[in-house]
Amino acid sequence: MSNTIEIGKSRIESFSDGVIAIIITLMVFDVKIPEIDSSASGISMWNKVSEIIPHLLAYLLSFLLLGVYWVNHHHFFHSLTTTDRNLLWWNLNLLFWLSIIPIPTRFLATHPMNPESTTMYAFNVFAASLSFTLMGRYAKARNLMHQDISRRRKKRLARMNTLGLILYGISIFAGYLSVYISYLIFFIVPAMYFIPPKIELEAPAQIKKS
Repeated sequence: MSNTIEIGKSRIESFSDGVIAIIITLMVFDVKIPEIDSSASGISMWNKVSEIIPHLLAYLLSFLLLGVYWVNHHHFFHSLTTTDRNLLWWNLNLLFWLSIIPIPTRFLATHPMNPESTTMYAFNVFAASLSFTLMGRYAKARNLMHQDISRRRKKRLARMNTLGLILYGISIFAGYLSVYISYLIFFIVPAMYFIPPKIELEAPAQIKKS
C-alpha cells in the first residue's frame, strides 16, 4: 500500500501557519505592561519601562527565529511535489518543538544572564532545527521533492543545516563560559536563513539532433 496521501500541501501549510501565529501571539502576551502611577515622574516612568526591555528583546529573538522558520517552511513545501503520511508526522514533530519556544523565551526574559536559561533555549532551538533538517532529508529520501532542483542548491542547504546544528549544539554549553556567546549564536543562525535563496532548477538536458 502506498504511503502517498490525497492531501494538498496548502492544507498542511495553513495548519502550520496557524500554529506559528498562535505561538507568536502567546509570546507577545507575555510582555506585560508595567503598572505606572499617574503621578509618577518621567524618570520613574522610564525606569518602569526599562523593566520590560529584557522581555522585548527575548520576544524579538524568538519572533525572528519563528519568522525564519515560517518563511523557510513555505519554501520547503513549495519544493515538494507531493506529501505522504510520514511527512505529516515529521511536520508535527517540528511544530511541537516550535510550540514550546514561548517557555524558554520567558526564562530568557526573566533570567537573561543565567546560563541555565540559555541552555534551555538552545536545546529547544537545536531540537527544532534538527526536526526541520530530518524532515527535509526524509522528503529527499522518499523522492517527494522536485527532481530538477539544482545540486548547488541542495549542497548549500545541506551545509547551512549542518552548520546551524553545530552552532546550536555549541550554544547549549556555551552559556556556562559566557551567555553572550550563546546570544551571538542565537542571532547568527537565523541570519543565515533570513533570505532563503530561490529554488534553482537544473537546466533541461539538450536533445541531440540525429
